[in-house]
Amino acid sequence: MRKQQEDLIDKIHTQLVRVISETNGLNLVHTLELLLYSTSVDEAPMVRKSVEEFQRLLSDFNEQRADIFTLLDHPVAEAFFKFFKEFPIPYREEHIHLTGSLTAEFIYPRLKKLLTGKNKKIYEKKIKEVYKLSKLEINSPVDIDRLIRLKDDEEFTEYLRILYLPKLILTDRKVHTEAAYHMAKTLYKNFNVGTIRLKFTLSRANNMASEQIPGASDVSTEDVVLGLYDGFMKFKKENPFFDFVLSPCFRKEHDFFDKGNFKTKEDHFNSQVDDLLHLIEKHPEVARYLNEVDTVGDEKELYRKKHFMALRSGFRKLQYKGFKIRSHHGETWHCLKRGIQAADNAMNIWHISTLEHGLSLGINPNYYFHRVFQHIVKLNSRGEPVNKSSHQYRELIAMDWHDEHVKEKLLKGKKLNQEEITSFLKTKFHTARELESYQHDVLNRMINKNISLVSLPSSNMKLTKCFPD
Repeated sequence: MRKQQEDLIDKIHTQLVRVISETNGLNLVHTLELLLYSTSVDEAPMVRKSVEEFQRLLSDFNEQRADIFTLLDHPVAEAFFKFFKEFPIPYREEHIHLTGSLTAEFIYPRLKKLLTGKNKKIYEKKIKEVYKLSKLEINSPVDIDRLIRLKDDEEFTEYLRILYLPKLILTDRKVHTEAAYHMAKTLYKNFNVGTIRLKFTLSRANNMASEQIPGASDVSTEDVVLGLYDGFMKFKKENPFFDFVLSPCFRKEHDFFDKGNFKTKEDHFNSQVDDLLHLIEKHPEVARYLNEVDTVGDEKELYRKKHFMALRSGFRKLQYKGFKIRSHHGETWHCLKRGIQAADNAMNIWHISTLEHGLSLGINPNYYFHRVFQHIVKLNSRGEPVNKSSHQYRELIAMDWHDEHVKEKLLKGKKLNQEEITSFLKTKFHTARELESYQHDVLNRMINKNISLVSLPSSNMKLTKCFPD
């Protein structure tokens, strides 16, 4: 059965190569249409049937009647994957994280070594705490994969938590070298990626209980950077076309710093900046690949101007030395206004050159707030209060209310009358209009300042749950 499937995929692939090579950058819909008009497809009824079926699925996906996995499992999608994998020019991976990209097969033997070593009880205890396990069973890469893979009902904070296992093994220069080589080889072999912009953490020393890594204090900035550099250069020597960018990341959270050796987050950050600049002076060969930095982490409570001051002077120093500043912003938020405000302040205070994610600038406020309105009204019609852990609750609290009693009734689950529903609708309307104006102002200044935006639709959807699909 699989042989028949593979034969069908090969035939579709042949037809795809022909129609794509004979046209010039057409979109998916038009490519499929031209495929069906082809005389060679007339002579391959199974190919025609499969393409027609994929067209219907694509339409269903656009109308939210089919999910993306149904599309990706289809023979036409597999033929497209084969086309992209065999494309003569390798692709660029512009946004990939070290800890989020190491495979279970890579992690397992190195973690197993820790779990059978002299400090095994320490590792077992920490893993149980972080992953909330009563019993630790890690006997194969499958067990690792189960722990580090984000589940459908999990969001951004869970994503940060489940990356704990790969962090455990990244505690010396040698494993960073092995990780970089493994990543380069795997991405090229499996996905035809020839350039990698790698996000990684310089220092994991901090006082956040959930982020404590045994041995993290023993690995230096030099170990991390030169380890990754050596691994990528090893692959580059084998494949001269390969290229890479090392993009050190700094966690934004105020509690994420080494309180044992520094009084403030600013002191720790400035020390890392000095280490970075000293390393480049000592190893000038690295400078070509290390000329930018990034910020990452949970930004829900990091949106005001004062939240940006701890890293400001360090970024200025880096910029003076020619570094570009990239930043993960507008990725998560307490309420949409704060998400826009966070991106705005990153642009104005840190003078970023690239905004990563930027989801808060891509959402249509009118659509977003009307969905909030619809959801809450439906709850209210059933006499149910708004869940305090939901984003609808946070948006409700953040709105500028003319009728406070309407808000209180919604929070308590007391049914509104028609006049009160209209009052809620007006509050929602003016909130959306004001944020749309603010959002467009930020976007226009981004254009004027030539600030790039790296949009990540799949992870934006997966981590924030702000879109229906």
